[in-house]
Amino acid sequence: MGAAMLLAPMPLLLLASTPLAAVHLPTRCRLRLQLLSRAAPEAASATTTTTTAPDNHFSVEEYLISNCNLTQPQAHKASKSIAHLKSRSNPDAVLAFLADFGLSPKEVAAIVASNPRILCARIDRSLAPICSELRAVGLSPSQIARLAQITGRYFLCRSFVSKVRFWLPLFGSSERLLQASDWNYWLLTSDLEKVVEPNVSFLKECGLSARDISKLLVAAPRLVTMHPDYVKDAVRRAIQLGVAPGSQMFRHALSTAGCIGQDKIDAKVAVLKESLGWSQEEVNLAVSKAPRILVASEERLRRNAEFLIDEVGLQPQYVARRSVLLMYSLERRLVPRHLVVKLLKERGLIEQDRCFFNAVAPTEEKFLEKFVVPFEGCVPGLADAYESACAGKTPVQAE
Repeated sequence: MGAAMLLAPMPLLLLASTPLAAVHLPTRCRLRLQLLSRAAPEAASATTTTTTAPDNHFSVEEYLISNCNLTQPQAHKASKSIAHLKSRSNPDAVLAFLADFGLSPKEVAAIVASNPRILCARIDRSLAPICSELRAVGLSPSQIARLAQITGRYFLCRSFVSKVRFWLPLFGSSERLLQASDWNYWLLTSDLEKVVEPNVSFLKECGLSARDISKLLVAAPRLVTMHPDYVKDAVRRAIQLGVAPGSQMFRHALSTAGCIGQDKIDAKVAVLKESLGWSQEEVNLAVSKAPRILVASEERLRRNAEFLIDEVGLQPQYVARRSVLLMYSLERRLVPRHLVVKLLKERGLIEQDRCFFNAVAPTEEKFLEKFVVPFEGCVPGLADAYESACAGKTPVQAE
């Protein structure tokens, strides 16, 4: 009993206060205590060398400036989310990993500024596996850096790679995915199972191909990441505009319906009816030809309509069949080109019945080739006068 009591935590106490020779113990116990007394300093020394002691002089903000190349305002803002850091050990490891991964100091700075908590990431559990899997699906280190910068704290989520895998086939390339994510980072942060997959599946049922959906995400970036009920309502409103699912213009009608509410659509329709005297059938025809006219401001619709009818002399039905005319810039496109065409007609250089749409629809380069360059000899100064008109300086004047 007495020997057992002496073998409980007492030996460490005895070692600390009483010489071993003064303690009367059996030989076997004395040998064990001698071994413990020799091992204790070594264990304490090992513990001291393997445990990272807090650096009393460590400053998060200074570290971000000197080691991560952040500006002082960036560092001040970023330091608030990692104020708990007491040592540079993990941040140093993260920076070393990112450098070895092939990222430049500028790319690392952008990532840290976007998500300072990446300096606290466990390399073996999150950072390394995610970067490795993204490389496996074809992304370069620079593209991965851009994704990390765009998505911030979501980059280290477990579901992040699966979302990238889902979107890549739809966009067709990692670069297109990056561009779309830059416009709408919700693509890679929204719930895949509850939001994105149901929406994409529904849009495919409506006749949209994967390429159509990727283009839709350019015109209406947030549509596919909205609640499925909102997407279904947008489809319903697109159909009400007179554009059938599966048609070439349905994607454009859907992007329009997804961008603006029914109240705004009704207001634009009212302007079109008032300015052009259109019936509902003519409105539907115009929208089916160019659904994006409903995104244009009411002022642009009204001014363009008045110019086309009053100045150019077009019929409302003509405009309905070529409704994209309502979207062109009045000052930089419609007015200058109309004046050039009018001048050429007055001088008998082109046919009197030359289609106005064929003059304003082509690109700037094509318009110059067809209506300006060939007539410079007959109308000196035509190019300069047209350029001035496009800049809004003076009406077209030529000799």
